[in-house]
Amino acid sequence: MAKDFNLPISIDPLEKLTDGTLPIADFLSEFWGDDQNNANMQQGLASYFYDNGGSPEVREFDIVDAQFNTNDLTGSFKCMFTVYYFFTCSDIKNDKRENITWKFKIDETGPAVAFAGEEPWVWDAD
Repeated sequence: MAKDFNLPISIDPLEKLTDGTLPIADFLSEFWGDDQNNANMQQGLASYFYDNGGSPEVREFDIVDAQFNTNDLTGSFKCMFTVYYFFTCSDIKNDKRENITWKFKIDETGPAVAFAGEEPWVWDAD
């Protein structure tokens, strides 16, 4: 199941993004530089792995391949991150490098941005 969430956005960087004076990479860097926004994304990324056992945790992530369409205020980017697993009962620790593509749409009336992560792979047992 894909993950999604909405976050409020400041007007000043939004105006700079939509008028083309702030590149999307800089906008996202500033947006995810906010501690609360960053924590929300870390939780969103970790939630993809809750069914794998252990206690998955994402501590940091990198944004690559960012794109933005000023006409319809939509875009996408890829998150590169490491998932840290902790199996407390057996004192086992493990980590795995992952990436997930996110799409987003900006609502200027909020203003807010809606994020939707990609559908996870489903492995068929056949």
